[in-house]
Amino acid sequence: MYEWVEHTAEVELHVEAESHDAVFAEALAAFAELVSRDDRGERVEHEVTAEGQDDATLLAAWLDELVFLAETEDFVPQRLERLDLDGTRLRAVVAGHRGRPAHLVKAVTYHGLEFARNGSVWRAKVVLDV
Repeated sequence: MYEWVEHTAEVELHVEAESHDAVFAEALAAFAELVSRDDRGERVEHEVTAEGQDDATLLAAWLDELVFLAETEDFVPQRLERLDLDGTRLRAVVAGHRGRPAHLVKAVTYHGLEFARNGSVWRAKVVLDV
């Protein structure tokens, strides 16, 4: 016997923030919520660096680095300690703990990737393959 089961293979993250830098902070908060569980492990901090060709690809690279840490270090991020943006380069310190991330993201895609200012609000969209 077999059965086809519909499976959503991606989630789409929409971020809205008051500033350019806040988009990256909000994306971290969203990712932390996605992978967080109640279990608490050893507290750790990671320095994260990323580069992109523009704001949108930098945001994708930022999330990709967080996915990498979750997969390879069982790192569950909790908060942003420091964020330095210099054009299309990012350097950050992220605090969290070791644990078992709830949902590992397979990849950050470039499909439908967006990052733009709309009036006084910054908006971004990233699709994650889960």
